[in-house]
This record gives sequence, C-alpha cells and structure tokens, in this order.
Amino acid sequence: MSQSINVVYPPLRDPSEIPFLLSSCIASARSSGIDIHLLDFNQNFWEYVLDLEEVKSRYKTLEGDWNYWSEQQEIPPNKIEYVYGLLKAFLRREHVENKLVEAVKMMKSSEDLNKREEARTVIRYALELFQLPYTPTQLALNDANLMFSTESTEQLYKSIEHPSNPFYHFLMSMIEERATEWIIWVEADQQLIPTYTLTYLIHKKYPNINISWAGPFFAEFGANLITRSPSFIDKVVAVTHPNDFIQSLSSVRRINNPVIKWGYDDLKISDYWTPYDDIRLRKEWINDLSFCAWLTGEHNPTIRFYLYQPTTAIDALKWGEILERFRWGFYLKFDQFLSGDDIDLLKSKGVEWIHWELKGGLATDSVDVVKENMLQTWRACKEANIPVYHSIVLGYPLSSPEDFRAFITFLSDHQEWVDRNIRFKLFRLYENSPFWNRPKDYGITWISEQKPSMDLQRGFPFRTYTGWDSEHFYTLATSLVSQVQRKTRKDFPRDVLAVDDTKLYLSNTKEEEDVQEINVDDHIKVVLSSKIQNVTLPFSPTDLEKGVQLTVPGQEKTYSSDPVIQKEVNVLYDLEKDRFILINSAVSTVLRTCDHAIEIGDLLKKFPKKQHASVRQLVKKLRQGGILIEQARRTIST
Repeated sequence: MSQSINVVYPPLRDPSEIPFLLSSCIASARSSGIDIHLLDFNQNFWEYVLDLEEVKSRYKTLEGDWNYWSEQQEIPPNKIEYVYGLLKAFLRREHVENKLVEAVKMMKSSEDLNKREEARTVIRYALELFQLPYTPTQLALNDANLMFSTESTEQLYKSIEHPSNPFYHFLMSMIEERATEWIIWVEADQQLIPTYTLTYLIHKKYPNINISWAGPFFAEFGANLITRSPSFIDKVVAVTHPNDFIQSLSSVRRINNPVIKWGYDDLKISDYWTPYDDIRLRKEWINDLSFCAWLTGEHNPTIRFYLYQPTTAIDALKWGEILERFRWGFYLKFDQFLSGDDIDLLKSKGVEWIHWELKGGLATDSVDVVKENMLQTWRACKEANIPVYHSIVLGYPLSSPEDFRAFITFLSDHQEWVDRNIRFKLFRLYENSPFWNRPKDYGITWISEQKPSMDLQRGFPFRTYTGWDSEHFYTLATSLVSQVQRKTRKDFPRDVLAVDDTKLYLSNTKEEEDVQEINVDDHIKVVLSSKIQNVTLPFSPTDLEKGVQLTVPGQEKTYSSDPVIQKEVNVLYDLEKDRFILINSAVSTVLRTCDHAIEIGDLLKKFPKKQHASVRQLVKKLRQGGILIEQARRTIST
C-alpha cells in the first residue's frame, strides 16, 4: 500500500501570506517520489469564518441575547464580559456587514498600508463576533500576541477544547481525508493554538497515525516547545531549508539518498524567502581567479553573499557586478554613512531606497561628527530623490537610556529628512547569539534564568552596566515612540513590526503636526463621520469595561460582587480605534442634527441665538477631532 502524507498549513496567517518554503519542500518531496499533499487550512479558515452570510447569520443568532440584556435593570458580574462584547458587536454590525468582503480582498491584494490597517480592524471585529460570549481574545492576525495572551504550554493545552477556541469546530470538519502521516507546518505564533487543536483532533480520530510538527518556527522560537510537545507527537523538525524536510522524511521512509530537485513551480526566485547560508566576501577574493572559476560552476541555491563594512560603495558595486554576471545573489550591509558621491553612484546602479537600522549610539567622543555625517547623508539622499527609511532599536546594550533619549530628540528635530520610520524594535537577548555568548564584551552584567512556565518566552531579561534593564523597555518605548512617529506618513505600520513589538503601535498617538485652522463658515456643509457612531446606550461602557474579567482557559475568575446598574449614557464609538467617548446630551443633540449633511448656517438656526457662539466653537472642535467632516461641494462635473 502506498504511503501518503498530508501536510497542513494551519490558521491563522494573513490571507496574503504564501508559504514559500513549504511549497518548495513539497515540490522537492514530490520529485523524490513521495506521495504528499498540501492542505491549506489557513485559506479555508478565511473562507469559512469570514463568509458574509455566516457573519449575518451569527448576528441573527445573537440578536435575542442583546435585546434581552439591553432591557435588564442590572448585569450580574458573571455576564458583564458577554454583555460588553455584545454591545461592541452590535455597534459594529453595519460597519462589518458593509465592509467585510472588501476588507478580505484588501488583505489579499493591497500594498497600501493605510487600507490594510482599516481592513485588519474590520476582520478582527468579524473574528471576535464568533468568539462571543468570550471577548476579546487578542486574535488580531499578524499581531505577535498569542490568542489568550499566554506563553505557557499548559495554557495552550487548556485552550484546545475551550468554547472560546474558534478553530475547534472548523478543524474538526477538515480532517476527513485519511493519510498514513500528518505533518503540521508552523511558521508563526498565531498558528500555535490551531496546531495544538489539530494535533489533538487528528490523534483522537486516528490514534495510530503518525503526527509530526515541522517548519521554521521551531528553528527560531520553538526550541523549548519541542521538549514539551504533546506525548502523541512523533517528532518535531526545525526546517530552514528543503533539505531539512527531505532528510526528515527519508529517515522515516528509509529512502536512500533521495534526489533533490528544486521545484519552484510558479514561484519567482526573488520571492523565495528561505534562509540562506550567508558567506561574507573578502576583499582579496575580487581578483582571485580560482574564486571566479568556482562562481562559474554549478549554482548552489542555498548560498548568498554579503559585503559588510568597512568597505566603499565602489568596492561593493564591483562585487555586485561580478556576482550578477554569474547569476549569484548579493546584498549589501552598510553601517557607515554615505557621501553624496556614494549615493549618486548607488542610484546610477539602480538603488531605489536606503534603509538604516539605528541603535541610538551617540555616546562617542565625536557625537557632533556623527550627527553631521547623518545629516549630510540624509541631505544627499533627498537631493538624489532616494527615499530614506529608518528602523529604531531600543535597548542595544552598548548604548544607554540617556544616550537613546538624546538620539530620539535628535531624530525628532530632523524628521523632514526621513520618508518613513519603518519599525520601532525592542532589543531581545536570545540564546547562542553573540550577546549571549560574550555578554561582557557587550556590557551585559546580568541575565536572568528563563521561567519554566514561559516556554515560548521571546528573550531573556538582562541588565547592562550602561543602565539598561529590559524589564522597563516597554515603558520607555511607549514614552518615546510618539516623538518620532508621524501618522500622516504611516510610521510603524503593524505589517512590518518586529515580533512582540505590537504593543507599541499607538493608534491614538497625538499628531504632532500643526493643526490647520478649521473653517466654520456658515456655507460649509458638515456631516457626522461614517467611522463614528453617536448612540445612547442603556449601560455605561466604562462601567462594563471595569467589570470585565477576561476569559483565559484554565484560570479561575474572581468576580466582584457588584453588578452593573442600568444608566443611559450618550457616547461616541470610534469604529476605527475601537474607542468610546462619553458626551453630554447637548453634544449628542448637535451631532444628531448632523446625521445628514447640513450647512453650518442652517445648523445654527436650530438653536437659540445666544447659543450660536458655543455651537460654532463645538463644531470647530468636532471637526478638529475628525468627528464631523466637511462634505465636498458639488461641481458641474459631479
């Protein structure tokens, strides 16, 4: 009987994510004569949960509960979480039903960061709808947080059959296809609960079938998870290259020396993101005939070259031309600053943008020289029309908190030269990194022991002689990030945030740009923004939020003895920021008058003349806050 293997790509990744490495592994396995099938449960889940008719049906199911609780005089403590979730769900209803189909398309195709952020919010609202009566669970696509804000294997186990697990029934319906072996491919945190759930369900249905875990996740963050994997897992394989995958399969099937053929199918080599064996080029090799002869030989797709400082742009480009001639990959790492001539040269060779990772190291004997070099580089890039992108790293051991604050101030004072700040990263200390192996060389004076329960912990807590304490990184980062974040240019988008840095995405960060004077001319038409709900609620959302005890599988809840008492309140709900603003009845009255576009002059006529000045001032504030927006005047062409 032929042996078949099902390889599952579990939820929940961004729907635009394509598992390039997995596709190559499967192509290589097939070329070795292995009967192997890819089951993309990630795409299936998106189609299953984010189907508009399913969402509408879910709302219909919840209507009875919402109508019941909205008429009660009080909400008992053990129901507050559910009622709070229902309240938010029904405020979002029209928004979700109208925007969901477009949002899913946007996540699959759009490269516009602003549109993707809006789409991400709509999709999160739809997913949370299916998790009621439990809310919220931090199930937010590419956010690095685990679904229940936990990092312990124990919690992952307890999540499997918990009713708040949105994957359970879906995955149960997906494992009908029999196979002699199942391999679950894991690439990210968001796939862990589905992976545990799927493993449990397969073992329960097919107790004698081999189940393995594989993927790049285990090479990066899963080392401790491997030693604590479920007892019915046959093995866990860290895959960073198709060879790892094939060798793993051959060890089970005793296939002797399978021939590896690189089956990329329709994938472009430029899109193939497999980790490579990086070889640092030596300057003396550039004239070495034997090296050039080696380059002309058989192409090894697992190797790429890089050139690191100290070097010059001219030397780097010479290397690039040589490697390009022999069809080898090449990338350039520059820690130093570039002159105007360097930038002109790079641009002439096709460089489209430059990205620097800044670690805040201004604590040198020549701080002024370093600053001037940076400014000269930025000016040269601007003159050459080459965009400048920055990533900022907080906590680099050889810097200090004081130096970093000064560095942030310097960056803030010269924002006009930067096109976008891409990432705000927190420095992490990992095992077997140079910082771990030689801590004294990097000023690290203390490294804590990893807590046994935190087996997916991102890095080890540490302290340095310069004053860094990793325990305080988040606090310091949240106090500094707004100094360099410019929301108008989409700084620090979540799509490219480093793992575990999602807490630093401050959607309500105050704009630092000068606010333009708002015109309140009587002939201007204003209307309530479609992103704002102006409603009267039977309960205060603030009171409900205070009483919410979030559900975490395996953790006992301790409810307060006080129910939430019915109290009508006027609120604005910001659909984009998921935020409530309490308002008084007078403001609510003005906003209701603006449900449909109205000229400010006509709006004023609806109030006594003595109130005109205060209403006009209120309209100005509401426009500044984006709550009221100006309706564009119609032209002949429209």
